[in-house]
Amino acid sequence: MKNYSRIQKLFVKTFSIIAISISFSCDVEPEIYSEVLPEEFFQTPDQLASAAAVAYLPLSGYWAMTAENSEVVSDVATVAVRSNNGWDDGGVWPNLMSHSGWTSQLGQTSTTWNNMTSGVSTCNRLIEVFSASAGVDSPGVAELRALRAFYFYKLLSAYGNIPIESRFSDADPNPSQVAPQVAFDFIENELKESIPLLSEDKNSITYGKINKWAGNAILSDLYLNSERITGVAKWNEAASAANVVINDGGYGLEAGYFSNFRAENDGSQENIWVIPYERNIFGGFQVRMQALHQSAPGTFDLTDTPWGGFAFQTEFYESFEDDDLRKGMFIVGQQYTSKAGPVWNNTTGFGYASPSDEYKLENCVEDYDNYTPEFQPLLDGGCNIFITPDYNEIDGRYPYRHGARWGKFEMPVGETYDISTDFPIYRLAGIMLNRAEALWRQDNASTEALTLVNQIRFRAGLSDLSSLTEDDLYHEFKKEMALEGFSRDITIRFGHWEDDWFLKGIGNMKGSPSTNTADVTRRVFPIPYAALLSNSNLVQNPGYN
Repeated sequence: MKNYSRIQKLFVKTFSIIAISISFSCDVEPEIYSEVLPEEFFQTPDQLASAAAVAYLPLSGYWAMTAENSEVVSDVATVAVRSNNGWDDGGVWPNLMSHSGWTSQLGQTSTTWNNMTSGVSTCNRLIEVFSASAGVDSPGVAELRALRAFYFYKLLSAYGNIPIESRFSDADPNPSQVAPQVAFDFIENELKESIPLLSEDKNSITYGKINKWAGNAILSDLYLNSERITGVAKWNEAASAANVVINDGGYGLEAGYFSNFRAENDGSQENIWVIPYERNIFGGFQVRMQALHQSAPGTFDLTDTPWGGFAFQTEFYESFEDDDLRKGMFIVGQQYTSKAGPVWNNTTGFGYASPSDEYKLENCVEDYDNYTPEFQPLLDGGCNIFITPDYNEIDGRYPYRHGARWGKFEMPVGETYDISTDFPIYRLAGIMLNRAEALWRQDNASTEALTLVNQIRFRAGLSDLSSLTEDDLYHEFKKEMALEGFSRDITIRFGHWEDDWFLKGIGNMKGSPSTNTADVTRRVFPIPYAALLSNSNLVQNPGYN
């Protein structure tokens, strides 16, 4: 369990303040048992914080967006077929990975739009109410404006051409799209005006909410991607915003990389802004269901059967140096059933076994006579009865054997469909890399950029670089931030989006390469079909129907 009930503080309190009214039919005059008016309730900081919590609710779907819309469409992750039946969810995942078949009706590319526009609408409503009760310059309004800016930024990054509507009561029901530069300027201004008013506190009450340092982290991220979004570089601005977080925020690198991804990671000094996931209360973080083998329920005391298809690209795994401690994020080698038998198909000699296969425990346990099965969580990629060091899954010849499974986030024994590990939206290491890249883009001999990258490498157990190239930056960014929702941005920003990778140009399971490997229109997603239907002023992005 968490050290404090932050989810309850952040979300559950929201619903306890809702007014309750009961009315009766016929000619009976309704009797109001409870009524809370804005001018009566939204007065104290606690009241405002409780009400503002609802604006964070769309973040419950953030993991799905990062896993599907950032990692899987880049060269980091894959959803490999894990059976001879060729499971691929009706062709959805090969389409995402190959950049083929992206249409306005593809559900996965609509997820970001739906969640982020919901967040924008909620923020607009609360900003209107808060401004009337607490004033437009109140910290509560500033927090909501910064959160709204984040939602708009994610929309802009994903779709390019988006509408900007910041009103609620008198909002345009069919707002038109604006040019990316116009949207960028709006987001930038919202953040710059809000940040000075944001809290500097870092405690159980503010945990999971946007403070001044999270605001600067968003601003740094926005500036870092300015050139790819608008065509205008803002490297100096990106470096400056990152510097505020690094020097003034009071954050520090954790000694161990995986401390940021433990089940009990709320004590991390590195995590700046997180989604405080909590199973059965605020779910949506389903990495164990995505990554673990179908035979894992007994091993991890799960109530649900994992899907077992999500993995890392082989080439990404092979890009890590052997001494890189971050290589512990990969689940590799022979996997085991809940009875500690190897997951191995005795008929084919490769791949995963069917439930009917029989396994002998004595074949995989050294001291079988005295063996007691004690399955442990995956910590730092450590080898236990569940995973052995033999890397026998990666084989590009067979899509259903491709890739190493996701093991970056701790998967403790005894949890359910969702896990309770808090997901970092921004952490210090990423902001340090932001500054390093921004400095290097202005001066590729920057000693500070080199120093920042070497600090990240030192934590990973690697030797210092003597100089810094663009390729060095690219790979350090990809390795450090894998599965945290930045891979798509990084791949585009460094000019690798049109490269070929597994199921995209090469190794296509259907026997033919993707036809869209070099299609620059895939740098943004299609506007969802439902959005086009509901707003006649929306125009589909080029290259889509």
